[in-house]
Amino acid sequence: MSQTPTGALQYAHINTLTTTVVKSAPGMLHTVTINSKGGTASIATIYDNTSGSGTVLAVIDVTAQLVTLVYDIQFLTGLTIVTATGSAADLTVSYT
Repeated sequence: MSQTPTGALQYAHINTLTTTVVKSAPGMLHTVTINSKGGTASIATIYDNTSGSGTVLAVIDVTAQLVTLVYDIQFLTGLTIVTATGSAADLTVSYT
């Protein structure tokens, strides 16, 4: 098993309508890349929590465009992303 160097970015790939606990400890959200757009009314809600509730960090309309959004914001509890409605977008999330 390889080890991630301290401070190195990690990633999560999300391509279904689901609740994804990306990290269950404090860290930093670096970017969210929309690799392919979702269907009508598709959104991704990002929480500072270990579940799909609580403090909302961002709500992204994943139907708009292919783009990398830079956040560089700290989360204190965990990082959870809920992708909902429409058809799923393809996302890559980078974080520490």
